[in-house]
Amino acid sequence: MRMHSSQGGAHALPGERGVAALWPAKSTELVGESRVLRALPRVELRRVGPFVFCDHFGPAPSVREVMDVPAHPHVGLQTVTYLFSGSIRHRDSVGSVQDIHPGDVNWMTAGRGIVHAEEVHTGPDAPPLHGVQTWVALPREHRNTEPAFTHTPASELPLWERPGARVRVIAGRLGDAESPVSTFHPLTYLDVELSAGADVSLPVDPSHALALYVAQGQVSVGGKSVDRGVLAHLDEGTPSLPLQSQQGARLLVLGGLPLPDPLVIWWNFVVDSVAEGRARFADWEAGRFPSLAP
Repeated sequence: MRMHSSQGGAHALPGERGVAALWPAKSTELVGESRVLRALPRVELRRVGPFVFCDHFGPAPSVREVMDVPAHPHVGLQTVTYLFSGSIRHRDSVGSVQDIHPGDVNWMTAGRGIVHAEEVHTGPDAPPLHGVQTWVALPREHRNTEPAFTHTPASELPLWERPGARVRVIAGRLGDAESPVSTFHPLTYLDVELSAGADVSLPVDPSHALALYVAQGQVSVGGKSVDRGVLAHLDEGTPSLPLQSQQGARLLVLGGLPLPDPLVIWWNFVVDSVAEGRARFADWEAGRFPSLAP
């Protein structure tokens, strides 16, 4: 049982994570007329563990002219596209052509340099596009690794289930449930579905810096309410994440062991310095990146 204050809120108990800060995602132009909610990076919070970027898109009609993302490069990071509804076709310069469906994990390692594009599936009966793209910074010693792409279907991801809660382990682990997705750095990435009236505690790694982002509904963390479109930066050092929801919610928990500096996010790159970022941008403009798969 949790103790409630006279104001009607609640405080995280010893050993439980509370909310350190709440940061509403900012509406940001993506391509064409489309806009996304950008939760990371921001002036107040540059990264959470190795996660340096988080864009929330939709739900919105699948309109090809608006939502397609043309070919663009990445360096020094991994992109993770995760859908709640709709579908996207991924293409990249290592030859991958892959359709992404809800619950699948597309984990692209840019390493020393990769190019990719995303095409939204459309049609009169197409479900609304809704999902999140995150970027995971590579540790410095792996930033020039060989570019690669892996696709893990939803059926291969483990589920951690308790009354009122269903958690898909996208990467990392939750209790005894461990994702098959390989990473270069210890991290946590969870898709959490809460039913109305849910009250559950997730057994998280106490060494990981964590945040949660609410994609649908509302959740309470140690009595602090977190609404849709808000990133909650969590306290560190405790092994239990208490979650409650009166109306139900869909949220992502993300983070991991902090990465040491130097780490600079410059355009689509994770590099050691702004000068290095500018040099890689010059490479892109000069056509020195690999070509996109046909």
